[in-house]
Amino acid sequence: MPTVPTESPKPCSGSVMTVIPVYNGEPYLEDTLRSLATQTHPPERLIIIDDGSTDKTEELVRSFQDLPCEWHPNANNLGLFPNLNQALTWASQTDYFHLMLADDRVEPDFLESSLATLIDEPVHSFSWCDTQWIDASGKQLPPLQPDHPVAGRLFDKRQFMKRECELQTISVGSVLIKTQQKPLACRFRTDMPQVADCVFFGELASVAPRIKHIPRPLCQIRTHAFNMTHRNIRNLDAWVRDEWRAMNLIASLMDESPWRRWVRKQKLKALFAARCRVKEQWMSQEDPSYAQAIYQASLEAAGRCHHILGRAAVQIRDCLKGPRLRQS
Repeated sequence: MPTVPTESPKPCSGSVMTVIPVYNGEPYLEDTLRSLATQTHPPERLIIIDDGSTDKTEELVRSFQDLPCEWHPNANNLGLFPNLNQALTWASQTDYFHLMLADDRVEPDFLESSLATLIDEPVHSFSWCDTQWIDASGKQLPPLQPDHPVAGRLFDKRQFMKRECELQTISVGSVLIKTQQKPLACRFRTDMPQVADCVFFGELASVAPRIKHIPRPLCQIRTHAFNMTHRNIRNLDAWVRDEWRAMNLIASLMDESPWRRWVRKQKLKALFAARCRVKEQWMSQEDPSYAQAIYQASLEAAGRCHHILGRAAVQIRDCLKGPRLRQS
């Protein structure tokens, strides 16, 4: 169980809202709602934006008694990222805004710890915590993240954006944004279904006055057969080519000298080639022709030199640690 900090957080000054966009959330949504209801500082408002669910999502939400839920159905099915953008429109109606996916959950002191971290920060600052992967049943997956009673810390903006452009993205539900009744300046892209979150958080960081990190696994991310990665894995543009687009887009937001920008571009080319090589390995037995298409996409984007460097880096890693094979 997570360890609650020994120091009492500062009291929150301002309203807190959690917004959950959902589509056919029956399998996991109740677990998500329960994790919010058991917060030591529950959200004052919990908004559910339904995207045309055909299962018992509405019945589940309306029957949930532990925390009041506001039900807001879309007139038409929009899709995940347009629905996430619908959720973002609520940011100007609260002082602290929390966006959460319908299959994840948060530890009981997530909101209290996040609020304490942001209480003295300027508007549009945000905090994020570490995450723990869980399976469909809620069992924690290795590696298990240790939890220690530490407070949030200021995080360097350039380092954060570097992580995002290398696709080491944070998780949607791990973030709390101090909005102070003001709208957000960025939205999720709807043309990059696999990496739109990376781009969003890169853009959010580029306009944030301050970024705080809580090095505790207060958010749990559920992996299952119906999540976005599983749906996009057969889409070469979404799963492969969009990664290169996202890397470049986020890097372009960084305030760097021409020399540092050039060096970063070379590193990203090799990193993209390495990521493509791993995906080739995953698909080589299942679909050799698709693996070959990934190979070609890597070569086209990275160029021959960086293509070779990235593949060499994966080969060295495989020799030292063994290949990282995809779990079916």
